[in-house]
Amino acid sequence: MESTFGIGHAATFLGITVKTLQRWEREGRLIPAARTASNRRRYTESQLRTFLCLPSLTAPRRVVAYCRMSSAARRPDLINQRQTLEQFTAARGLAGVEYVEEVGGGLNFGRKRFLALMDAIGRGEARWQPWCSCTATG
Repeated sequence: MESTFGIGHAATFLGITVKTLQRWEREGRLIPAARTASNRRRYTESQLRTFLCLPSLTAPRRVVAYCRMSSAARRPDLINQRQTLEQFTAARGLAGVEYVEEVGGGLNFGRKRFLALMDAIGRGEARWQPWCSCTATG
């Protein structure tokens, strides 16, 4: 059986406020999948993903760790960043991780590997996880 979310979690998942989600229900845009005995709204993840036009979670996914430094002079830091991510992913029990390393400024949106990763996320081949982010200055 698929797990369900309360209205607060569903609103966070959708990136909106609880009030907006309540309004959407009144308008008939997004009706809860169920109600509890105490009349609390419950939404399924597949329902929310469908509403957002996101691919289902059953689609095969790559596990990708993105490492970036702003300049070639910081290449030793890039190596350290990858080692840290390797330790992190191993501790999380993730296997078959693809590591993408790139040198380029954070505001340079012409980075080829970054764009390829964003395209893969858009196609549903990979999924961004905020707990995977590794931030390094530079």
